[in-house]
Amino acid sequence: MKLPVLRSALLALSFTACADALENKVLLIGIDGLQYEKIGSNHTPNFDRLFLSKAYTGGLSKTQTQQKTKSGPGWATILTGVWVNKHQVPSNDSGLANNAYPSLYRYIAEHDASAHIASFSTWGPIHSQFFRSDLTLMKQRSEGGSDDDNLNKALATLHNDSADFVFLHLDEPDAVGHALCFGSAYNKAVEDADKRLGKLLDAVEAKERKGENWLVMVTTDHGRTPIVGCHHGEQTEPEKTIFIASNKRLNKEFSSKAVNPANTDFSGLYGYPAQTAIVPTILSFMGIETGVQAGFESTSLYGDVGIRKLNYANKLFTWLDDAHAPTRVYRNNQLLETLPAGVSQWQDSAPTSGINDYSFEQQGVYVGYRVTELNLTAAHQWHNTKSYFFSEDARYWRYDTLLDKTDDGYPVAVTDGNWPGLAKYAEQIQASFYKDRNTVYYFLSTGQYLSYDVQNDRVRTGYPKAIDNSSWPGLAEYANKITTTLRWTSDKVYFFLNDGRYLRYDLGDDSVDSGYPKAINDSTWPGMGDYASKISAALKWNSTRAYFFLDDGRYLRYSITLDKVDPGYPKVINNGTWPGLQ
Repeated sequence: MKLPVLRSALLALSFTACADALENKVLLIGIDGLQYEKIGSNHTPNFDRLFLSKAYTGGLSKTQTQQKTKSGPGWATILTGVWVNKHQVPSNDSGLANNAYPSLYRYIAEHDASAHIASFSTWGPIHSQFFRSDLTLMKQRSEGGSDDDNLNKALATLHNDSADFVFLHLDEPDAVGHALCFGSAYNKAVEDADKRLGKLLDAVEAKERKGENWLVMVTTDHGRTPIVGCHHGEQTEPEKTIFIASNKRLNKEFSSKAVNPANTDFSGLYGYPAQTAIVPTILSFMGIETGVQAGFESTSLYGDVGIRKLNYANKLFTWLDDAHAPTRVYRNNQLLETLPAGVSQWQDSAPTSGINDYSFEQQGVYVGYRVTELNLTAAHQWHNTKSYFFSEDARYWRYDTLLDKTDDGYPVAVTDGNWPGLAKYAEQIQASFYKDRNTVYYFLSTGQYLSYDVQNDRVRTGYPKAIDNSSWPGLAEYANKITTTLRWTSDKVYFFLNDGRYLRYDLGDDSVDSGYPKAINDSTWPGMGDYASKISAALKWNSTRAYFFLDDGRYLRYSITLDKVDPGYPKVINNGTWPGLQ
């Protein structure tokens, strides 16, 4: 009596599996370091078989999305659809990409566990470093070897197997560019890449003649240095310029080069598709639905178009609205507001501290942007080339003052593993300064302080202690007003208060100097008068300059030598001014 029921259940399961199965298939070809302009200036008949558009990489310059125009960040973006502040692959030496933002491999495998995924990468770190945890999802893979080795493996997969998604990375143009710069050898590498592309297109067309539906996308990870083309990594227009090509006619985001008036940099380059568009395009073609949590930072180039050219500056989001449809705004996956059709800008009236992931949904398409509300509370030097920054949400950054960038992997939470004895007070830190190779002091919102043993790397026993006239003579009545400290020259330390005044403390005499507190104004601190109540942290960089960080995401550079704020400040804290401090 139970057999018909079992048979019905099996049929239902079979139908579900078929419903989820992938009918559309994708070949993604990445040609490392291939300059967009060199396609048109060389003999590339196979690129001529495709729809081709200029595009851009490197994120939006001088924003929290800015990333190096290097291979690691570029391939991480190509395979995740997000910029470095989400995928967290800032360099070629990085480890695993952030698994909170899945790769194409994982999206496909989680949609259909039986999907045939193949990935062949001449540059090994794509597999061995950034997406090592996804290797088990691949039915076939290889890393290293030559371009022709991997081409032949990809062709064999296309000819002989029922592949659903194939990624092929080719490296020759980049290798030749680094070795010989632009010239005849590089041009030959471009033309050889085109020949390999032709073989792949022939293989796909043969499969389509058998009734399969394939999307081919071709791209590169970065451009090259201006004129000579030897290297890459910076935010110049040639290094940011890439391309996206397809065998299918794509939507308006691919074909229309309209620029958001809020960001016309690099001769309108941001009017072209972004590198982040590749993943949502592929998933859309394959019928794999994602939602607000995906965080993709571009609309798809296939199918319906959401908002376009999203930009964030001066705490205002702006975009192009071609659909004239309502736009729903999400923050951290929660719906905040629905904007009427035609509205193309929005500002969060009450952003929360720390990380805010925004998504804007229109016509069922989500476009995301991450904003880190940087609320620094303290900063101090260390006994080497490192400096440390602390925020009100109990995170910290380790900053390399020699390389002028945040070390990879930061920020992280303050714990007793990385700052023994400090974790329980991390949200109370108001100020700090490096006294010497033995001691850093932390001042808390409770009117107490901690003494940190630098050599033994832990808070000293018996702390916290009260800030009183025994521990800090002359400071007791200001214990609950301290907002920032700054180690100055000789034995002087400045304590900035939340009422717009400051104290000067002499470590040699162990007391507040007479005549203090004084008002912070343009006489006492030239150039700082307008910011007296905005100072949230300060750092002595070296013997000639210091930095003041403001509570609105900006900073001042102060010349110790000239005793005044340098011209042109304040400036915004972003990946251009303080790489990684976000």
